[in-house]
Amino acid sequence: MSVYSDQPPSSQPRGFLGPRAAIKKASGVTLIELLIVLAILAILLLVATPNYDSVISGSKVDEARLGLATSLALARTEAIERGETIRLCAGNAGDCSGTDWNVGWEILAADDEVLQVVQHDNDDATVTYDCGSFISYSSTGLRESSAGSCTYTFARSTISKTLMINATGRVRMN
Repeated sequence: MSVYSDQPPSSQPRGFLGPRAAIKKASGVTLIELLIVLAILAILLLVATPNYDSVISGSKVDEARLGLATSLALARTEAIERGETIRLCAGNAGDCSGTDWNVGWEILAADDEVLQVVQHDNDDATVTYDCGSFISYSSTGLRESSAGSCTYTFARSTISKTLMINATGRVRMN
């Protein structure tokens, strides 16, 4: 390249690639950037995992509670429809002799005809009932097994929810 060249400056050759050759910038992710993103994701997963466990526990408790509420509604409806006493009992022996609500529950007609049997997985939630091992509904739909309100408690890990039955037999979830 000469200072006294008669070629215009834009057309003079510049280096190995020529005058108009553009240097392309490298695109992509560096290893350090990738490691930083992975570290942030690992921290977020560690924070979110305990919360996810409580969501699962709450869901299991709600599932068990809704299952029993459905069975109670069926027992009450059958008592009114049939015009006879219907019992919802702990266990699944077919004769209302069970005492453990964690095994499941069954609905029996006055002649011990089994109307429904529900198996309960104890891993879902622990079920306790403060009024005994059964609840009965009269032909008018009123609860006749005990006086006052009765409460079922469903628990799993730190989650605990209740299902209350008042003296008239209505079910309320808290």
